[in-house]
Amino acid sequence: MSVNVISRAAWGAKPWNGTPNTVAISERTEFFVHYDGATPITRTGNSIPQAIEREHLANGWSGVGYNFVVDQAGNVYEGRGWNLQGAHCPNHNRSGIGVQVAVGGDQAPSEAALAATRALYDEACDRANRTLAKMGHKDGFATDCPGPKLYAWVKAGMPVSGGAPAPAPAPNPSALVLRRGDKGEAVSTLQALLNVKGLARLNVDGDFGPATEEAVKAAQRAVHVAVDGVWGPQTAAGVAAYSRLPIPTAVLGVGSSGQAVRDLQTWLNARGYGHLSVDGAYGPATKTAVIAAQHSLGVTADGVWGPKSAAAASR
Repeated sequence: MSVNVISRAAWGAKPWNGTPNTVAISERTEFFVHYDGATPITRTGNSIPQAIEREHLANGWSGVGYNFVVDQAGNVYEGRGWNLQGAHCPNHNRSGIGVQVAVGGDQAPSEAALAATRALYDEACDRANRTLAKMGHKDGFATDCPGPKLYAWVKAGMPVSGGAPAPAPAPNPSALVLRRGDKGEAVSTLQALLNVKGLARLNVDGDFGPATEEAVKAAQRAVHVAVDGVWGPQTAAGVAAYSRLPIPTAVLGVGSSGQAVRDLQTWLNARGYGHLSVDGAYGPATKTAVIAAQHSLGVTADGVWGPKSAAAASR
């Protein structure tokens, strides 16, 4: 299936509110699937990306944060496209292509929508010259997105009816023991997981070599388990809990102190925005990490954490 993308001009996009950064396709390692949230979608046609654009502009973003939007008829709408940084998953807006399937709540995605999304995935892999990790939004961020139906589809390998047999689901790293010298799809899945959780920046090559071992050790130190460089159930459980930290909501800036700052520092570390001492003192290092987070989230990068930053992080 070839992908026919409806351009921003064709669906009536407004000019960018500040042009997003360019990303080389070679940087892409993940493909994230999203949905619209808790409410089923009744809009059709161009009104779908237009509604998303209004919401994202109101957040202070440059425009639609997804790279593409897919409706129930299988139409594909250009958002950030192939070569612009998205605003869809904190810490993965450069490495990940983000695609929203325009369903919400318990609404079932149509076969046309799934086929179009799978076609986008296949083209993304062709363009990047690698197999991208198949991810639901919740794999990179503590959220219910993309909902149970889309998430189950992603975890099943993104199959489409009438096409080739669906690939087997990727191995679940939480159930595996992996160590230096191991190779294969399980190692690729682990490498993608560490990248998605903000704990590493590995080449997803399926080779558990020195870099992957060091990344596992760094993850073990971050989640306070035995540091041996071997991935197993205890490390997997620690990483899973680490990535589910609540999003800080207090207004905090240089000079702030106390538990709220410690919570923010812990969250910034967990999301890969810094390697901060969790000391409860909002100093220059914490401000630098907040600015990095704000750039990634697509909000004003002023170094002050507040409601807009928290709202952007919750998507």
